[in-house]
Amino acid sequence: MASLLLLTLLLLFSLLIVHLVNLREERFRQIRSRQRRLRWRIDALEEVLVGIEETLPNRAIARCINREILHLLEQMLELEEGDKTHLETRIAHVRERADEMLHNQEPNHAGRLRESDAEMARAKECLDQAAKVLRRQDNEGRLEGETLSDYLLELSWTRLMIDVVTYIAEGHKALQRGDITTSQAYYKRAQGLLIGSDHPYPQRMAMIRELGDVIQGKRKALSQALMPETDYNP
Repeated sequence: MASLLLLTLLLLFSLLIVHLVNLREERFRQIRSRQRRLRWRIDALEEVLVGIEETLPNRAIARCINREILHLLEQMLELEEGDKTHLETRIAHVRERADEMLHNQEPNHAGRLRESDAEMARAKECLDQAAKVLRRQDNEGRLEGETLSDYLLELSWTRLMIDVVTYIAEGHKALQRGDITTSQAYYKRAQGLLIGSDHPYPQRMAMIRELGDVIQGKRKALSQALMPETDYNP
């Protein structure tokens, strides 16, 4: 009888050990899964940051994206139970980048002109992802700088301008080739996008008027204040 009781206790103890090991393994799996998701989001945001800096001279939105990367890295650091050196080094780099963005007030050499449909799509996707980050930061009370509406207006205007500026540049290229028909088509396409938009920026109406002058042959290109991307101006 005593042997049976001892055997039963050993069996129960073994089952308990197996259960605890399974719980520990499940916890590790959940942590690794969350770390993978965070790593994927961080890598995606690094690409968004590059796209934003290539497109927006104003670095305020880029700083917001960098802060989101830092926020996610700090979450990874909390989850990490092994060697944290690599995460601490990366966090230090992101903080240094934040300081550089804050203190370097000179606008970067960004522009809205793109050379292909694929580049246009990539740039607009970066802007869309940046808008999602800003909305999330605003919902969580972490948004810094301008108001959400101001940031979203800037992003939506830039998104429109990627198409408009690129089409105008394509019109300039066609004109330089002597293809007036194609150049006019591109200019009218750009103007049509502006007319079809209800964006409140006053630059929209000014661009519509100047594009009308370009189409009518009254001017060769838009004023540099409206379109500083002068790479292909006639």
